[in-house]
Amino acid sequence: MDCNFPLIKYEPSTSHANHVAWGLQHGETFKSAIRELVTIRKELMLAKNPSIKDHLDQLAHAQLENTRTFAPHICEEIVAIAKASDLTIAEIVILNNYTDFRDLTLPEEGCSTIHVQNGNNVIAGQTWDMHRSAKDYVCVIHTPETEDQNESLSFSLVGCVGMMGYNTDRCLIGVNNINTRNAQAGVIWPALVRQVLMERSLEKMENTLLSAPVTSGHNYILSSPDGGRHYEVTPTDKEKVLSLDSGEDGSIFHTNHCLGHTIIPHEDVKSLSSTTHVRFDLIQNKVEKIKDYEGLIGLLKDHENYPMSICSHHESGTQDPSFTCGGGVAEVTGGNRVTFWRGCQVHDKNYVQYDFELRAGSFQQV
Repeated sequence: MDCNFPLIKYEPSTSHANHVAWGLQHGETFKSAIRELVTIRKELMLAKNPSIKDHLDQLAHAQLENTRTFAPHICEEIVAIAKASDLTIAEIVILNNYTDFRDLTLPEEGCSTIHVQNGNNVIAGQTWDMHRSAKDYVCVIHTPETEDQNESLSFSLVGCVGMMGYNTDRCLIGVNNINTRNAQAGVIWPALVRQVLMERSLEKMENTLLSAPVTSGHNYILSSPDGGRHYEVTPTDKEKVLSLDSGEDGSIFHTNHCLGHTIIPHEDVKSLSSTTHVRFDLIQNKVEKIKDYEGLIGLLKDHENYPMSICSHHESGTQDPSFTCGGGVAEVTGGNRVTFWRGCQVHDKNYVQYDFELRAGSFQQV
């Protein structure tokens, strides 16, 4: 099923049960597609690690309870999506926390994350490289401002609460996978993304991210008018591997191999993405020329060295069928634009793009 990259616009409510209402709206609207995607992801997961088949409920409920403690409102949204989609807790957790089930190694999960500062311009964004089956299910979620959180836009999958996002306080969070060996039951990472996205400053985003008991390894990009950070985060270690402060010019970027001295010993090198070093070198050779919003979008869509390019289409047939399923970029300072896209503008007939502007403290589609 091709969902045609829907824009899911949650409606504001005066009730404290916003997240339940949003989850029910999400699940009811995309029930068939969500159930399809759960089936796909469960099959892929068990093909990688059939040994956990008899432990799915136990692992899923442990992750859900950690999430309920850390991000209770986002947890309510996840449970509501499951209810409206007629899914079990295990199934909705698999959809949201696909890369993080214990002992899983999923090298097809790629992504390139970039933060650039040039004078008064701060721009940031990423590709979303996943198993090619995910492309037809990606979406954008527009969450309204409420009494306890800001307005935000999130790139996501139907049934998933968010994979990267940008809010009206000009704070961005993105994620790319690293393969580490020390997985344990923790927070469902899309819930962590949404929880961090509720913060209004770089310092508060960092505090929330670093306080999370995570399930497995990821690199998180945090961008704001006060600077940018890349944190490699695992259940046992968290390290700031790249950083730019306000007023500094330069760029920081990450692909899918570990950079941190305390993180590298945990890396599962057997599961390393076969394109990670290629994409890292391509970005390194090109990023100094990026001066503006259009330039960063162009870099994330770049096809030099195709199919092992930044906009990636590499499928070895043995290890990592990784495809760029979409991406997103925001003008953190120096402008008001935000763009999300599905697919590849060059190679896909069903490419879709959304453009927004931040006007008077709210996101408007243009």
